[in-house]
Amino acid sequence: MTTLGAAAPVVALRRLFAEPLPIGRRHLPPIGLVLLATIGALLLAVVATGHWAQPNDEHAYWLAGQRLLHGEPLYDPSASSNTPFAYWYPPVVAQVVAPISAILPSEAFSWAWLALLLGCAWWLAGSRPLPFLALVAFVPVATELWFRNVHLILAVLVVLAIRRWPGLFAVGAAIKLSPGLGVVYLAARGRWRDAILTSVVGLAILAVSVALSPSAWAQFLDVLRARGPADASSFLLVPYWLRAIVGLGLAIAAARSRPRIGEPLLVVAIVVALPTLWFTALSMLAALVPLVLWPALWPATSVSRREDRTQE
Repeated sequence: MTTLGAAAPVVALRRLFAEPLPIGRRHLPPIGLVLLATIGALLLAVVATGHWAQPNDEHAYWLAGQRLLHGEPLYDPSASSNTPFAYWYPPVVAQVVAPISAILPSEAFSWAWLALLLGCAWWLAGSRPLPFLALVAFVPVATELWFRNVHLILAVLVVLAIRRWPGLFAVGAAIKLSPGLGVVYLAARGRWRDAILTSVVGLAILAVSVALSPSAWAQFLDVLRARGPADASSFLLVPYWLRAIVGLGLAIAAARSRPRIGEPLLVVAIVVALPTLWFTALSMLAALVPLVLWPALWPATSVSRREDRTQE
């Protein structure tokens, strides 16, 4: 196959999803983008009318904040992965939510959390209506808006950590551990200053959190020991230790690649290594949108541009 023939599908996809459709003197949005946005609008309508009036994953965070406020145990040792509103995160999340849950009742917190997730999706889509709805057409994103977990927030943190503030890898790690692979990525790329800074931020968060609630951290470590490295809280029947190793390998491979390949690969590594990898976790792949599909909105950092030039 000739180079021109191999490029034909890429050209066709660009025309379908990226190039405006000329109608006379006017230019309409790309037809593929309109189709995806239509699907996304339908999914959003189904999720909004059927599930937003009921508490979901976000209620677990509110309850965890309440437990801290009232001096109750943060974790239920008898809970399973299917226990309603069970809390599995590091204590940091509950500590951040606690002062908010002291002010907001459960229902108001749920609506505020939903607004935060919608804002994250809007931002990831470049703050444009059609791309936002097209993003919701990615079923894991629609499912995330149904269950209202933390993965769209993590997607925003990872994008900002890759392109602007590496220290946010530590913030993401305080929520779901695997964004800590960003430190591996930075170190393997030779960005030692950023790696050290991120590590210091992470240690500072840990120190403050442990000082505020040492008993909660003792409970969290007990939970980790009880679940063990062979835990398979995932739609893939693969023990966590194996997914963690694969994620680590992908993060190192990402560091050895040029940024335009390595940055998306790092996102995949972080998703693979998430402690719980249910279907909603795939919504973190929405981080690929600003990194890959909208480069004009997210120009590479000076480090990425310099590295790209040296590898071309």
